[in-house]
Order: sequence, then structure tokens, then C-alpha cells
Amino acid sequence: KGGAMSPMCAMNTPRTRARRQAVPRADSASGDGGNSPGEARVREAMDELDRRLSIGSPGAVDVVEDHDDEEEMIDVSITNDREGDDANFRIDDDDDGGGGEDPPSGVVGGIPPPPLCKPDGNRVRNDRPPSCPDTDEEENLLLLDEVRKDVIRTHPDLRFFLEPADNLGQKRYAALERILFVWAKLNKGVRYVQGMNEIVGTLYFVLAQDSDESWSRHAEADTYFLFNALMVEIRDVFMAELDEADTGIHGRISNMITLLSLHDPEVRCHLDEVGIDPSFYSVRWLTTLLSREFLLPDTVRLWDSMFASTHKDNFLRYVSVTMVMVIRDRLLAGDFSACLRLLQAYPPPDLDMLLESSRALWIYESQVTLACHKGGISLGHALRSIPPPPSIVMAYGLHAGRAPPVSRQVREAGERLGRSSAAGASSVASAGRSMLGSAMSFLRGNSR
Repeated sequence: KGGAMSPMCAMNTPRTRARRQAVPRADSASGDGGNSPGEARVREAMDELDRRLSIGSPGAVDVVEDHDDEEEMIDVSITNDREGDDANFRIDDDDDGGGGEDPPSGVVGGIPPPPLCKPDGNRVRNDRPPSCPDTDEEENLLLLDEVRKDVIRTHPDLRFFLEPADNLGQKRYAALERILFVWAKLNKGVRYVQGMNEIVGTLYFVLAQDSDESWSRHAEADTYFLFNALMVEIRDVFMAELDEADTGIHGRISNMITLLSLHDPEVRCHLDEVGIDPSFYSVRWLTTLLSREFLLPDTVRLWDSMFASTHKDNFLRYVSVTMVMVIRDRLLAGDFSACLRLLQAYPPPDLDMLLESSRALWIYESQVTLACHKGGISLGHALRSIPPPPSIVMAYGLHAGRAPPVSRQVREAGERLGRSSAAGASSVASAGRSMLGSAMSFLRGNSR
């Protein structure tokens, strides 16, 4: 058939016998041709087409009329035979006898789509209106650029990502880019956030180093699968709209600081006094799962324990609080810059001791809470009754979690009371002397 019929321009009536007859151009028709009913309808169709497409003069028009003695049918379709704004229009019938060339590639409904333009006016592809920017392509480029900037900073001192042989280092970085880019495109509610690259880089390193080559060759696909499974549990940390929720980043920071205040209020108060906001260090700790605070072997050891835990959020919270308490003496002796440096560049720890201390703190807190709630005893009684594990650093404001004996507590309470009484008596005496001095001055003034 000829070009596909444009639904907005075609005027169809049933026909019984088809016959084609050439009709002169509308703008150069002879007097006889201009008075025929068929050409009047052709002119109406062309006027309607010009009005709807707003293209002005159509240029050369080849008109073919299909009619019989009773009923007629005129189809109008457009083909664009060359680039530019000049178009050749053909009015043709819809029978099987031909009557025009096939429309060019990309023409839908007989009308070629106008070229797509970027904001700078350059054509990029011919599939969207000219006023519509190429948002998908630009979005992909921006996302890839954002991912790439972080990927090249992932473990920059690790030879695994710097290996020059066969350009393996760059290929491994490219694998991280693909994983993060594809995941971000498939999870637009979360998208890519800085810190994900550290998680993916660590997972990929472990899987690609597998001694079984049949496993290591699929490291990229396995990394994507594990990363996606992990993000199901921690994705709220990366979603801005959930920042204030308990599972969001601010909620988790608040829970961590609440735990620190419970077990080491002295350090918490000192950090507040020197001006250390918890977000200065805890955002990175929680979003990267502590992967930037330790050497890679220690991170792998830490993650083994975390993935084995039934509650990763609690695990990370207790480890983070224990990290602060382990360096409490250095923090209490430091000012703003010293404390910030310690927390943002954490000194290499004894990781086994750190994990054991955090686990002991969680167990001890659970025992004390259960004794208070189920046993109906006071906190002080529970602390004196339940011996703390030896690996605890601080618990409930007590060194090693050990409550002092009752006799010592009574003696210390008496000393505090005595000091407060002495201070009160001294204040009263001072106030009396001040009043007496004022009275004497008043009397001397009157006597004169």
C-alpha cells in the first residue's frame, strides 16, 4: 500500500468501485479542476492538515483522488523525502494497487517524528519532540559520573585494584561501576549514595579472591546479588525521606548516642562540651558498615561476625559504642581537634577484644534489664547482684561494669553530703559577713 493513513486527516466513506484520477495542484489548478467536488474536498483536507501541523505552505503536492459515481474516499499521508523543513505530501487512496512509496524508516502513522534537541539545540536522535530534553541519557551520564568518582577512591592503596597486568585493576573498578550503576537504575527509590562503593568493593574483593576459579569468575554477579540482599536490610540508611525514622540514618545515630549515654555518660558529656557532633563520625561508620575504619582483613573479620548476627543493626550499634569507650581515656584528655581526629581516623584496635567487649556489653545489659523488669529489683541492686563479664570496658557509667560495695557507696555518699554541707555553711557564713559589713558601713555613714 501507499503511506499509512494519518487518522486525523483521513476522510473515509465506504466505496464500491475504486478509480484513480490525477488532480492538479491546489495552488495552480485550472478553472475546470478547481470547481470539481473532489478537489474541494482535497483542499479542505490540506487546509486541515496545514492548520493542525502548522507547517505553512506544503510545497509540491501530488494529489490522487479515488472516487466513483456515488461514493468517494480520499486518504492523506505524509512522507519526508529529505532532511530539512521541506516536505512532500501525497494524497492517495487506500487500495492495494500501490499509489506511493513506502514511508521512510522511523515514520509512524505516516508522520515522521521531529528531531530531539538537547538544551543547547544540538540534535541527538529523532524520537522525541524538539522541546523535550534527553533526560534519560543525561540522567545516566550524571549517575555514571557520580559512581565513577567514588569507585576510583575505593581502597586506593589495595594492590587488588591497582594490578597493572592485563589492566586487571581497571577492569575490577569497571566491575564495581557496573554493579552500582545497574543497582541504582533498578532501585530508583534509593538510588546511589556515597558509601555504597565501600560495601561493594569489599564484597567484590572477597569473592574475586576465592581459591576456586569456578566461583571467582562469577564474582561480579555474586557481588551484585549479595549487595542487593544486604541493601534490603539497611537501605533505609540511604533514603533521605526516612532520615528521621528509627531505621533512618538520624534515628540510628540517635539510638547509638542513647546507648553511649547509658553506659559512658562521662565521655558523652565531654564530646558535647568540646563541640563534637555525633554526625561528624557516626554517619560514615553506619553507612559504610565500618569498612573505612579498619584495615581490609579486619573489616572482613568484622563482617563475618556481623553477617552471622541475627540483628545487624544492634550488632553495629554496640560495636560502635564500644569503639568510643575503648579510646575513652584519650578522648577525655583531648580537645575538639584531638577528639575529632581520633574518631575520624580510628587507631588500629585489637579486633577480637573489640568484638568480645561489644558482645559482653549486650549480654550484660540484657541480663540487668531482665532482672529489673522481670525480677522487680532496682538497677543498683541488679548491678550489685549480677557480675559483669570481664571484657566489659564500661557499663552503666561504671568502670568494667563493677558496682562498688555497699559500704563504699555509703562512705562516698557521706563524703558528698559532708562536702555539700560544708559548702552550704561556708556560703551562709560568707553571706552573714557580707550583711554585717554592709550594716557597719551604714552605721558609720549615719554617725558622721
